[in-house]
Amino acid sequence: MKLEKVNVAVAKPYDVIIDNDLIKNAGHHLEDFIQQRKVMIITDENVASFGYLGSLQEAISPITKAVHTITLPAGEEQKSSANYIYLQEQLATLNYSRTDVLIALGGGVIGDLVGFTAATYLRGIPYIQMPTTLLSAIDSSVGGKTAIDLPQGKNLVGAFYQPARVLCDLTTFHTLSQSIFEDGCAELIKYGMILDDELLNDLMTRDQPLTALSDDLANIVKRCVEIKRNVVLEDEHDLGLRQLLNFGHTIGHAIEQVSHYKVSHGRGVATGMILTQLMAEKEGLTDLILAERFNQLLNQYHLLDQVYLAKAYTFADLLDAMTNDKKRRGGEITEIFPESFGKCELKTITFDQYANWLEKIFTDLKTDQLPITIIEAEA
Repeated sequence: MKLEKVNVAVAKPYDVIIDNDLIKNAGHHLEDFIQQRKVMIITDENVASFGYLGSLQEAISPITKAVHTITLPAGEEQKSSANYIYLQEQLATLNYSRTDVLIALGGGVIGDLVGFTAATYLRGIPYIQMPTTLLSAIDSSVGGKTAIDLPQGKNLVGAFYQPARVLCDLTTFHTLSQSIFEDGCAELIKYGMILDDELLNDLMTRDQPLTALSDDLANIVKRCVEIKRNVVLEDEHDLGLRQLLNFGHTIGHAIEQVSHYKVSHGRGVATGMILTQLMAEKEGLTDLILAERFNQLLNQYHLLDQVYLAKAYTFADLLDAMTNDKKRRGGEITEIFPESFGKCELKTITFDQYANWLEKIFTDLKTDQLPITIIEAEA
């Protein structure tokens, strides 16, 4: 495959580079940012276990002033205020300056945590995103959203802070479990649903589901990054169009939270997307055939196999988790409802009305009264 590049022309433009073996060749691609500077690589134990941390150290050490590494346990719970303070203290102890650089080597958890650390240490130092999952490559590594979680909800403390560069090494996808790769496909499907009916149709008509070894993976990653780039350029700070990217996330984040993250992000979002579609159909905003076909696509990637976990909770549990949802504005919430494939609508309604709509569809889910059959696995 040939190297692909997407330029994100925000106030400080940066490139997203997509290719194989970018970690091994990181010195070449990052030379302008890290030459004779101190670099701290933050990763997690899973990523380090595949040798990616060692390979990156080897690739960049000859051109840097010093390389330091921090390896955290894997999992959403690492996106915490405790780890945020820990990273800040390590940077201060090692006398990092505003010209030194952080590298986020990992998935969305590492990227969000490191990005927020970079945004606030010395009021901002450069950082590089090196996503190692499909989900982080096409979504969280691009666009500058950084955050940590609080016990009250996901991503409640954060900043908009763009990376200096993004290196998307597709080779790292080869070591993802099928389940984690499929989580990324949830965000890929989301892009198609909200803004690109051709992408959605391509996914629906494939001879075989997309995998880490698919010949067209690089093109699809580039296509998603371009969609994200275009949205960010029009609405960098999430005040309008960018909110479309939250399709499925109101319900999805709530399910993740009440499950204590036993439900993965991709599967939480997938559940949120199908329930939002069914909610829209029940309220006369869209046709049932849309949800039926979308349900089939989600099940090709086994993205609804944790629905049984969502059914274990009460509506009150979900509603409580939504109390601090960032899409709420006073007594209102802006939700994303599908109109057709490739087109969704931002609809601002009272939170009480949204809760009423959601309670009806959640009751249907728990009592197996939904108008479609959601294929699900049992614990």
